[in-house]
Amino acid sequence: MYKYLIMLVLLISGCTASLWEPEYQRESLNGFYVKSDTRELFVTTTETAYLLAIDEAFGEALKLSRQVEFIPHFDDFKLDSKNRVKGSVTLTVAEKELSPKLVSHLESLGFTKNNPEEKLQLKRQVTGKRYLIEGELPLEKLQNEYPILIAQPRTFTQTAGRIIATPATITIDAVVTVPAVFLAATIMAAGSP
Repeated sequence: MYKYLIMLVLLISGCTASLWEPEYQRESLNGFYVKSDTRELFVTTTETAYLLAIDEAFGEALKLSRQVEFIPHFDDFKLDSKNRVKGSVTLTVAEKELSPKLVSHLESLGFTKNNPEEKLQLKRQVTGKRYLIEGELPLEKLQNEYPILIAQPRTFTQTAGRIIATPATITIDAVVTVPAVFLAATIMAAGSP
């Protein structure tokens, strides 16, 4: 009986935190183009495009992807209500055997060996703007698509609804969590299963 009660308490608690979690949209990155002269990265997905500001070294590293295989990783991408996006991109060299000349070149671009597998990595924060695509873009597509989760902005109505619901969820959290702690402490002290 106590086990079921504790499980119920654990399921109900945390309402406030889950209420304010961001909503994510999954997009598939399917192409990119580096504009060296303006230091911009044009990234395409199935329905949208992103124009991101990059530094010269990151642009050079992306151009090397035609010769060196990289494993890209995308973290903490967030979109605001003005279609501005920011996030973190990590490029990890997939190849095990690299020439000393290539290793030296990658290190000059900012790649470091700071992971357990001792693979070269380059991590950059990127910011830019999102655009909707109408029609086909004449860009070369990637061999594989890469999924990206992007936190979406809340609408005014969603935010207002969450503000209205927050006092109720805080009350539920307090009413459920505080007695649950005392109940669990009592059960532990009594030595019941």
